[in-house]
Amino acid sequence: MILSHTQLGSYLRCPRSYRYRYLDGWREKETRAAMVFGRCFEKALAALFRKEDPAGTLFHEWGIFRDAPLEYKKGESWDRLVHQGVHLLERFVQDNRVHIRAPQYNLQVKMIRAVARGHEFVAYLDAIGKSAGNAASSTGRQPRAHIRRIPMACWRLILN
Repeated sequence: MILSHTQLGSYLRCPRSYRYRYLDGWREKETRAAMVFGRCFEKALAALFRKEDPAGTLFHEWGIFRDAPLEYKKGESWDRLVHQGVHLLERFVQDNRVHIRAPQYNLQVKMIRAVARGHEFVAYLDAIGKSAGNAASSTGRQPRAHIRRIPMACWRLILN
């Protein structure tokens, strides 16, 4: 059995949901615009680190969803999200605080560690690189206490 941080968090939030997704194989169609946009923005950031055109990548990836039936929060729109994304990419370039050496190898890095009785723990690291300054939470929300403990335990599995 392969375990991941996402699976453990899903189980702790709702064991039934975990069963439906990971044991029964159910998949929900993603309809939230912010989630889809986030995936597009990740691709644009990867393009930035590979010295490609990040804005062009963002427009291409997000453009696929221009007419898709996505759910937008109040005040959100396709145009507003792309505008915010381009602005954030510009800030990444201006601040020049994140450096990914050899991005072809150090973006979306899969790490696997053996745990008890032939089971494995898998983690995907978004990037391996250097950052000037302190890391900050992107959501500002505090997860429940038992879920907050998961990342440290997962890091110990991966880094040991």
